[in-house]
Amino acid sequence: YSCAIKLSTPIAVISAIREAAVHDITIKGCKYLEAFSNADTIVFDKTGTLTNAEPTLEKIVSFGKYSEEEILKIAACLEEHFPHSVANAVVNAANERGIAHGISTTLHGKKAIIGSKHFVVEDEHITVTDEQDELINEKSGACSVLYLAIGDELVGVLCISDPPRADAKDAIAELKSLGIDNIVMLTGDSYKAAKMTAEQLGITEYKYQVLPEDKHKYIEDLKDKGHCVIMVGDGINDTPALAAANVSVAMNDASDI
Repeated sequence: YSCAIKLSTPIAVISAIREAAVHDITIKGCKYLEAFSNADTIVFDKTGTLTNAEPTLEKIVSFGKYSEEEILKIAACLEEHFPHSVANAVVNAANERGIAHGISTTLHGKKAIIGSKHFVVEDEHITVTDEQDELINEKSGACSVLYLAIGDELVGVLCISDPPRADAKDAIAELKSLGIDNIVMLTGDSYKAAKMTAEQLGITEYKYQVLPEDKHKYIEDLKDKGHCVIMVGDGINDTPALAAANVSVAMNDASDI
């Protein structure tokens, strides 16, 4: 009878939503379950999604009169007074440029600046010489880089790594086995950091130094080409892309927003 068919659908949906809740997944409604089943493309943010967003200091490069220890102390002092801004700058040192990605303050009467290259060079107009740039590229490897300037002069950089989550590679492999062939990583981080993470996780398509509005446009472009897109992100920088996707997944251990 038609009534039995009508009743079976909501019962199946309610059962699936309950089962997901048991595994700490909150599903907003049935249309998102259907979008998941139709999806052929999944797009991941990198930092805080494929990685733990637990930055590790790998290296300090000093220019001029400040020692590595002094650079670290100054960075720590700035972080103590402006923890949110530096945390964002560390996590996305390359970076998504719309949200707090650096600090401009004073230290012993001199201007003190710490943050992404975009913030320090383009916003605060600190000069980075070709020699300094070459040394930073040589020393930083696949790390993200925090720039520290005092008195309108670059005095050092801190090289930060953010390794992938322990289960991220297996998750990518399982998605491929389930038939999602088009897996993409978007990040505001540098080319080298993005390339290293993608290679570690078996992701062949990735885009680096991407702004939040660029992520949104990329999702819209995929949809215009006929793809059904899942977007997975962790925080406020990913909000436009999450809103644009056919179905969005927000990580529950990332930004409270």
